[in-house]
Amino acid sequence: MQGACLSGSKNSSGNRQRQAKPGEIASSHTLGHEPLLYALGSFDSRVTVLSQQTRALNLVWSMIETGVVPVEKRDPPFKIAVVGAGFAGLTFAAGLLRKGAACELYIFEQRDTLLPLQQGSDTRWLHPHIYDWPADGSEASAAMLPVLNWTAARSSDVVVQVLSEWAQIVEGRDSVHLFCNTRHLQLTQCIDERQRARIEWVGEKRRASDGTIRESEGSARGASETFDAVVLAVGFGLEASKASYWRNETFGQPSLNEPRRTFLLSGQGDGAMIDLLRIRISQFRQDRILEELFGSRSALVAELKLMREDFLKDATGLFERFEGLLAEGSPHRTDMVDVIAKLDRRLRRDTDVVLQLLVRNVAELLEPATSRMSFQNALLVFLLYRCGGFAPSTEKAPALKARFSIENDTVIERHGVRPLEQLRRMIPEGLFGLIEQQRKNDPKGFGLQTASPMWSGGYFGYTGREEDTGKIGDEQRREWRKEYLPGPTALVATSLCGAIAGVIERMHPQAMHFRVTLHRVLSIHGEDLLQQACDYLGRGLEKASATAGRTFPAHAATIGAAYRTRRVVRTPRNVENADLQAGMTQLHLHQAARTMMPEVRFVLAIPILQPEASHYAPSPVAAILYLDSRDDDFFLDDNQVQELCNILKTAARSIVAPSGAALGRLRNVQLEPVRKTPREPATASTGTSALEILGKVEAPLVTREFVLNFDHTDLAPATTDATTPPGA
Repeated sequence: MQGACLSGSKNSSGNRQRQAKPGEIASSHTLGHEPLLYALGSFDSRVTVLSQQTRALNLVWSMIETGVVPVEKRDPPFKIAVVGAGFAGLTFAAGLLRKGAACELYIFEQRDTLLPLQQGSDTRWLHPHIYDWPADGSEASAAMLPVLNWTAARSSDVVVQVLSEWAQIVEGRDSVHLFCNTRHLQLTQCIDERQRARIEWVGEKRRASDGTIRESEGSARGASETFDAVVLAVGFGLEASKASYWRNETFGQPSLNEPRRTFLLSGQGDGAMIDLLRIRISQFRQDRILEELFGSRSALVAELKLMREDFLKDATGLFERFEGLLAEGSPHRTDMVDVIAKLDRRLRRDTDVVLQLLVRNVAELLEPATSRMSFQNALLVFLLYRCGGFAPSTEKAPALKARFSIENDTVIERHGVRPLEQLRRMIPEGLFGLIEQQRKNDPKGFGLQTASPMWSGGYFGYTGREEDTGKIGDEQRREWRKEYLPGPTALVATSLCGAIAGVIERMHPQAMHFRVTLHRVLSIHGEDLLQQACDYLGRGLEKASATAGRTFPAHAATIGAAYRTRRVVRTPRNVENADLQAGMTQLHLHQAARTMMPEVRFVLAIPILQPEASHYAPSPVAAILYLDSRDDDFFLDDNQVQELCNILKTAARSIVAPSGAALGRLRNVQLEPVRKTPREPATASTGTSALEILGKVEAPLVTREFVLNFDHTDLAPATTDATTPPGA
């Protein structure tokens, strides 16, 4: 039995420090081998919905790649039990289905429906990356997951987003079985096959796609089944507090009956701190308040990034470092004073909070030994403290209630979870004893699992193992290896390619066939990729196919040659078809996409460049326009290509220019850090004689850092600095 965290990884930082092997990931999730038992994030700290989903997909990747789960049908079928239909359990099941795992899935949920904790939770806001603030990409509102993706919204709305995709994945599959209201679930080891588990349960059979009752199977039944593997996706354990964090309440709303209410808040983790901030800051939402306080303070944010990196390494003295930003002579003092003044104007005047702590003061609250909160919550709590926004106390609750005349309905307890209680109820006593002992021996390290994605880009866009991709036919490759593509980004790319297609029609009015698309540069899990940002546009196209969203290794094929050389590349005039096909083989096209159609006679790739002295990682290349044609006489000379480059330069510089106000609810979100020197020098050759570098053509160059990542945002600035209660 193993439960160690991967060496060198931080369980919730979201930044992968090294590529783990599938077997290492599987080991970090394994609770036992007899029977084969896995856990998803039950013992981690600083957990989020996104981190749990990432762990689930990591486990899918490891089980597929190590061969634990077959990808070819067998008799009898491989059976997997998933205990828990929350975000982790559903994401794990959906990931297996997307990979074409040859297995039967049994999903057990203790409550009446899928995603039960967050269903109807309107007072809790979910944002996929905000707990990584101020890291690059932390403001992106999309989770950017390949399976069960979602965008920032109320918890209840995120549930709707996720269940909509879940229904599409599961609909019509007979291999997925869902049981809700499982009031009895016991796991034991099979006597004759020690690696297999037997589960007995009492529950209601439901439609797997939506959790609704089947007409003929509405009542509970007792049953049992044997399984080849069991995944415990029961979350982080039972909440220690009486009232669940996810239940709706009115703490964030102004009082309608009393001029002022005093709350007693007990707890030291993120849940308690979020409630503290909601009660004391008007119109509070994490992403909104961070944007309002720090959105225009780049130097201060850069310093906070460095502080967060130390925080994730358990560095001490965070309170003192925050104080240092306010010290005389600090280059950030003016900004910090202004931030505190701005926050002070946002304080609610109808609430007070007494924060009951186990530690003596706020400085100890922020120390690694006691802190169970994220960096941005620690910063906001520090700022709120400097505004006098709460009174810390170590007194017992009865004394505090009496001294401040606090009623029971304004007492809030956020005492974390009991991770072992759920396991104790369902697994054999002997196995539970081993788990309990290991946790006692290593309370901080036991059971930790990396929340950094370990699968390669596009992995969930095809079925089977990575080693089997060579067997995938051209028809499936047409739409494979897809990753999340924001709709607004696709719209921008479509508009740009439509304009280019119009210019080409003017240049070649007799052309029978040509097509144009745009690829944006992005890095997924440390791998540099080119993602097709819109479907093909042009003339004489085949029946429409949804190719937008596909990803390609950044160094492969024609677009890879433009990426590596940072120059415009093109087939020479009158290139022989055999030479072009051989050139694509040299450039590993078939490893990244389907085989080039034999009719193709012309290809062109134009990189859109950022300044090498200051560009977003991973490369000065921001995007690449790709064009090909099957016409025998189709060719664009240097002057025509330069005209296209000039159009792209003007368009790209225009895209960089608009302010946030001009874009409204759209944002072009930075995902990677700024580099001052390229990670790799440009190469001098395309790698094949079938492509030439256009030495006299200037590739389009923008004047500053540029990324193509437009997406929707729900973020709207608060319209008032404070909320004044009626009659005040």
